[in-house]
Order: sequence, then structure tokens, then C-alpha cells
Amino acid sequence: IRWLAIVAIALATINMFGFTQNDRILGKWINENQTRIIEFVKTNHGYDAYIKYAENKSLNGHIQIEGLRPSSPNLFLDGTVFLFSRNKKIKCQAHLEGDKRLYITGKYGFVSKTQLWKKYQ
Repeated sequence: IRWLAIVAIALATINMFGFTQNDRILGKWINENQTRIIEFVKTNHGYDAYIKYAENKSLNGHIQIEGLRPSSPNLFLDGTVFLFSRNKKIKCQAHLEGDKRLYITGKYGFVSKTQLWKKYQ
């Protein structure tokens, strides 16, 4: 019985602090044109994405997306994406399709654009 209690506590701790279904967004993603690679990290306010590679090397290391919050295992809401070409932040959301495809949608007023990203490495 003692071992059973130790195992139960260990499993509960792993589940509490370990990998969750929402963490499938973590890691590197590449856009369709293969001109940019971003990496999602978990922060205390959600999920953020940093530019790991861009054709414009001055963008490398900058934050591209911040504050995405999980709404379900496949849907992330309430984020902002930075549009470097326009020097603007706009609202965004992301939708995972399986473990290999991520659709990121930016919205500005009545206009929205969705971009497909594929898991990288």
C-alpha cells in the first residue's frame, strides 16, 4: 500500500507539472514559403513565439506572437501577432490540426488572414 501511495503521488506530480495536450504547440514551426521559422515557448501568460530564422536576419530573436491562451487542446485564443512590415500588433488565434499543422489567423477589424505553419524538426 505504501508503494501504491508513492506511485500515485509521483504520477499526480508529473501530470501537474509535466507535458499537457496544449503543449503540442511548443517547438519550431516553418511557414509554407519556408522563409520563417518560429519557436513557441510556454510563459506565465500563455504561449509566445520567437523568430528563430527569417530572410531579414534583423528579425531573428524578436517575438512574433505573444499571449496565446489554450481554449481547448487544439485551439489557442487571445494572442497578438506583431506585423513587422506595418509596425503593428493585431489579434490572433491558432488552431492545431494534428501534431504537424498549425493555422495562425491574424485579425484586424473585418479583415483576417490565415497562414499554415508546419512542424519543423
